Amino acid sequence: MDLFTVPDPSDSGMGYAYIFMIFVLIAASFTVYKLKKFNKTKQEAESPKAYDMYESNKKDKNS
Repeated sequence: MDLFTVPDPSDSGMGYAYIFMIFVLIAASFTVYKLKKFNKTKQEAESPKAYDMYESNKKDKNS
């Protein structure tokens, strides 16, 4: 069983299959491009959180 069946070019009604295959490949490449772009911007946006040191205003009980 073949995963991809290539239409026979000599068949008169198979031109639509080639057009459909072209649109599927264009949609797949566009989807991959968008996913790569989304992952790239997501990685750039993730930065480590910087926390400020908490300084207590209370004085020591021993003094």
